[in-house]
Amino acid sequence: MASAAPSTGRYRLAIASRSLAAILGSYGLAVLTSLAITAGLANVLGARDAVTLGRMIGFLVYAGAAIWAFGCRSAESAWTGIGLASALAALGLLAAGGAA
Repeated sequence: MASAAPSTGRYRLAIASRSLAAILGSYGLAVLTSLAITAGLANVLGARDAVTLGRMIGFLVYAGAAIWAFGCRSAESAWTGIGLASALAALGLLAAGGAA
C-alpha cells in the first residue's frame, strides 16, 4: 500500500530542523535575552535582582521560542524568526554595554 506522504525523507528532515531550532536556537535566544536584560537593568535593580529577572525572562523566552518553532509553517521561517530575534537581543546586549 502506498504511503500518503510522498516525500517522507523531506518531512523527517523538516522535523529534525525544527527540533534543532527549538532546542539550540531557542537556547541561544534565551541566553542572549537573559544577558541583555541583566546588563540593561544591573544599575537600576542591582546585580542580583537583574540576574534573577534576566534568568526568569530567559526561561519564558526559551519556552515561547521552542513552541513557536513548531508553530511555523516551515522550518525556514522558524530559523529566520529565531535568528532575527537573536540578532535583536544581541543588539540590545551591545547597547546595554554588556559585551565587554
